[in-house]
Amino acid sequence: MMVNPYDDSRLMLALQIDHSRVAGFFAAHWGNRDFARPEPYASVVLAAHEHDIGWWEWEMKPATLNDQGFPLDYHDGSLKYLGQLRLDFYKNAVDRVLQRDPYAALLMAMHGVALMNAGYGKYAYPPDRSADPRVKAYIDHQEQLRLTLLEQLRRSEPFKDFASDEQVWTNYEYMEVFDQLAQFVCNRYPLNSKARKLGPTNTLNDVDVPTKHGHRPVKINIDTVSEHRAVLTPYPFDVDPLVVSFTARLVPRRRYTSPEEFLQHFYADERIFVTHTLSAA
Repeated sequence: MMVNPYDDSRLMLALQIDHSRVAGFFAAHWGNRDFARPEPYASVVLAAHEHDIGWWEWEMKPATLNDQGFPLDYHDGSLKYLGQLRLDFYKNAVDRVLQRDPYAALLMAMHGVALMNAGYGKYAYPPDRSADPRVKAYIDHQEQLRLTLLEQLRRSEPFKDFASDEQVWTNYEYMEVFDQLAQFVCNRYPLNSKARKLGPTNTLNDVDVPTKHGHRPVKINIDTVSEHRAVLTPYPFDVDPLVVSFTARLVPRRRYTSPEEFLQHFYADERIFVTHTLSAA
């Protein structure tokens, strides 16, 4: 759950499952003369669309407050507060998607591992948590699944042309970009707020953004020119501008005496529809 200041008296809660849908929307619109469309298209879009859907297992009843008594933000330390559940629900999400699309499940498994091992050693944040025995067991399981799925996909008629190491790792990089951009859009209000200290920067933490086969990756810069509009350079989408929306909840901006008190507001308080516009320079 992304817990954001909304105004002086309220917090805006954006659920991880709704953020996940935004990532899928970005994946669905990715591609133009400078950026290749992800392939296999439906599988990559599905993976982005469902990459954080496991959070539903907790977000359907987010009965955990942080040490200060505020609603639990996803950067408060989900492994610290949720423990084994945090690992299990990512695994469970992969298992569910695997029944429909093994390629999407492969990418989701890689994304889940990356959140625990600093992006396969490429990123400084989130930190590498693989020394934790619980995390190591989770990574070992998901990495074995990755290898098994790769072998199966390379023998699969629908997917064998997209299962080279280069293609799979490019699609994994797409996943990280879609996730980072969807976080940026959902984890602040308004879009040009500077309150958020952890999470993607306006350069998406300098992640490599794939362009086209044989071309070098680039970095994307986000210029939040107003409360609900940002300019992306270079611009990766197939329509300009791209209008993106998600649902959120407003709850009182204060400490809560108990999870039960917070849940009364979580379930009953106002819902809003947040809309932003992304455009080229």
